[in-house]
Amino acid sequence: MNSKALIFCLLAVVAKDALAAMKDVPHPFILWTKEEAAVIRKRIDTEPLAKKQYERMANTDISKGNRTLWNLFNYMVMGDKAAGEREKGELLKFIGKKPDPLTWENVDLKKFVWNTGMPSSGDRHQRDEQTLNTLRYDVLYDELTPEERAGIQKAMRTYIQFHVDGAPPRHPQFSYTRRGWLPNMHWPRPIGTHLMAVALKDEKAIEAMFKSEGGWKWYFDDYISDGRFYNEEFCKYYSNIGTMLMYCEALEHLNLGQYGYGYTGKGGATMKNFLFMPITVGLPRLHADDATLYPGVTMGDAGDFYTLDVPHPGKKARSPWGWWSNTHMNGPLPKLQAPGWYEVGHKRWPEAGFGYFLAQMRAPGEELYLPSLYFGVGPVDPKTVSPPPAPSYVTRERGFALLRAEESPAYWESPAPAVAMQFGMYYVHYVHDCFSLLNYVAFNRHIYQRMGATQQGYAGGDIWRDHVAGHPSGVVVDGLKAQPVDDGNEGCKNQRIREHLAGPAKFVACRAKGIYPDVDQERALVLTNGYLFDMFWVKSEKPRVYDWHVLSAGRVVAPAPDDWKPATVQKPVLTEQQSFEAGDMPWSVVIHQHESAAELGGVRVSMLNDAGTTVTKGRPPIGPKEFGVKVMASRTKPSTLFLALHEPYNGAAAQAPAATFKRIAQTEEALAVGVGQDRLLLAYADGAGKEQTIAGDSERFTFTDFGFVRVGKDKVEVTGNVTSMQMKVTGTPKLIVNGTERPAKPANGMLIW
Repeated sequence: MNSKALIFCLLAVVAKDALAAMKDVPHPFILWTKEEAAVIRKRIDTEPLAKKQYERMANTDISKGNRTLWNLFNYMVMGDKAAGEREKGELLKFIGKKPDPLTWENVDLKKFVWNTGMPSSGDRHQRDEQTLNTLRYDVLYDELTPEERAGIQKAMRTYIQFHVDGAPPRHPQFSYTRRGWLPNMHWPRPIGTHLMAVALKDEKAIEAMFKSEGGWKWYFDDYISDGRFYNEEFCKYYSNIGTMLMYCEALEHLNLGQYGYGYTGKGGATMKNFLFMPITVGLPRLHADDATLYPGVTMGDAGDFYTLDVPHPGKKARSPWGWWSNTHMNGPLPKLQAPGWYEVGHKRWPEAGFGYFLAQMRAPGEELYLPSLYFGVGPVDPKTVSPPPAPSYVTRERGFALLRAEESPAYWESPAPAVAMQFGMYYVHYVHDCFSLLNYVAFNRHIYQRMGATQQGYAGGDIWRDHVAGHPSGVVVDGLKAQPVDDGNEGCKNQRIREHLAGPAKFVACRAKGIYPDVDQERALVLTNGYLFDMFWVKSEKPRVYDWHVLSAGRVVAPAPDDWKPATVQKPVLTEQQSFEAGDMPWSVVIHQHESAAELGGVRVSMLNDAGTTVTKGRPPIGPKEFGVKVMASRTKPSTLFLALHEPYNGAAAQAPAATFKRIAQTEEALAVGVGQDRLLLAYADGAGKEQTIAGDSERFTFTDFGFVRVGKDKVEVTGNVTSMQMKVTGTPKLIVNGTERPAKPANGMLIW
């Protein structure tokens, strides 16, 4: 090795060591250093808006939801010695404490029988999070005697050793997997113990926790899916984000960011991506008089998920939304909620878009959002922050897709539609929603949504909500409960997933066999700015009863009431059932929403013909103010293809769209349909991956998997995998194929390429 190369290598080693070397900063440093606290105090004393921030903290859930943090802030920033003394008294109770291995005392482990129905039932320590005592120790460090510090440090090391040793004794069924490990119940004590190691400023302990079984490295390597997603139902995501952020922020002070923000898991997961997850699954702002409301993709048994749910003064949030949550299931400590997450995100990554969501939390009439002072964020001016872009995506590990017609930053307040679809994969806590639509929104309102219940509380076991029947849209076979074909630990390995997300039409398709016994099925969606095309193919070796449905907060206003008759075949759970025989004819219904505000509109649902179709409508159980409806198309045969068009509209029911929706050609492997001047080309079943040529109505297309053709006045735009075509046009439009102009031959009303 020459001298220059040797010097370069030595410099690289020195640089690496310098980057990783711990910086020994004095206490306190987790939430605020003394210098940072002094800056905040000066702002409160000299800046009117900062004073308002402090007053807002004092009079809202920011202080009331976590009295410990409020006391520590007042001690550290405002010089309130009495607040410090109150917290010191609690901290000293921590001396001598150790994790309780089991809920029951004096247990003879030789005779002890674990509850096999719930792996964590006996493990008291799983939720024994000591974050508050760790914060007390850091902030009150100078108030402690050497003996008191030593006692607290000994208790912290006891917790660290307990975790590193594997937290014995452990339930024999407990495992660190996406399916068997529940962060809301099993992560509190471990992540709190990570923070203890940081508070001790012990790099060996920090590294030991980081690399431990069920530690930070495992969480980001093996638990988080697709680089960012939580694997329980999303509304449980909130349970431990606060301590994770405090851990990362404290590591930055110690120059050990490689154990926190700086770590990238083997699948690309980072804390930034994970913190952004509620935004990743977010839907556009909805019309709401009582709240600033941004819903998110909802799945699982615990309720709806919201990216943002800020009730207006005097109103109640639709979710446990606010600054803190005190749900016992997630441990005894108050858990930081979205306002705090977004403050940290805005401070750490001001360009990412967190600030936009902070700005949306302004009370009516406020020009600026006044954050807390906990994280050093100043007032947020909505004119100076921008929302992030919102690309469509398909997940192979988390098992769902979110298609967005608008993907620019304008998405967040746009009336453009978005739709989420679940694949046939298990997750915690799964509600048998295989191949269901999870959400469909347009014009800033829900078009289809989950509603109704036959029991209160969690959806698990509910014959309606814990079933495809109770989800916004899906297919039920023989009334059975759908079963996943993939385990949450391995993603969608037994399913075929295809997508094309570029251009004006977003396409996704998923195929699996065994969701229902001996049934092969595939669902494909094509979302445009004006409509959702929905193909659902099912095939069995014998006749089956296939019930396709949509579920909406509205009422059917067309066809006219006289066209509906009392249903002769009653479907389970629905009430007030009526039906008509579509036979071998195409059909459509108009569902008008929001009867008290008719101008808000609804949706027209149209379906192409297939013999033996019966259309039924009925009331779901416990519908929203008696204003919900389920519309079903039922067929009994071995195989069928449901070809549906969903057209949301604004205005009165008379303004419902009625695009020309027709079948141009169809084989057992491919189809071409027309929606107005658009052409949609799909291969399905065994036709996927093969070049298909399909012709009908004087038109012909050759494509693979998916193609979309939009005819405008001066141009024809083609996206997808189309290689040749002949179609009807007017005039001599130019041809654009996947963004590139191509030579074509318009002649005699046809465009040939």
